[in-house]
Formats: sequence, structure tokens, C-alpha cells
Amino acid sequence: MRRALIVLCAVVLIAGLGAGCATSNAIQSAREQLGKAKDAGAIWSAPFEYYAGEAYLNKAVLEAEEGDCKAANVFTEQSRNYSGQALQMAKGGAK
Repeated sequence: MRRALIVLCAVVLIAGLGAGCATSNAIQSAREQLGKAKDAGAIWSAPFEYYAGEAYLNKAVLEAEEGDCKAANVFTEQSRNYSGQALQMAKGGAK
């Protein structure tokens, strides 16, 4: 019985660490995309989309720090969506 409990705890710990890593990677990916949008000039050509992406990224980081990975992933996805729109609008305006 004790051995089964130890194995169960180890599995839960590994799953938790894996989920945290995925959230961390997703946040880093969103951060990079927001940086690309900024470099493309989205602050001036698509300010709403850029700042919405930045706000969602900040909220994702806050939720991840509080341990709510599910909310962090939702906010990270929103950040990527807005950052992608800002990047697309910035490149479109530069042509």
C-alpha cells in the first residue's frame, strides 16, 4: 500500500512539472511573438492589438505565478492571437 502511494505521488509530481513547463514554454512563445510585433512597428500601426496582446501576456504570467495553469494557457493563447494580428497589421501597413 505504501509503495503504491509513493508511485502515485511521483506520477502526480511528474505530471505537474510537465504541465508547468508547457505553460512556461507557451508564455515564452507569446513573449517572442509580442517582441516580433513590436519590432515590426505594431505599437504605431496596430496599437489596440499590440497592447491587448501585452495585457493578456501580463495576465498569463500572473496566473502562472499563482499556479492556475489552465487560466494562464487561456490568456497566453489570447496574447498570441492579438500579437499575431498586430504583427500582420504592422507588416501590411509597411508595404
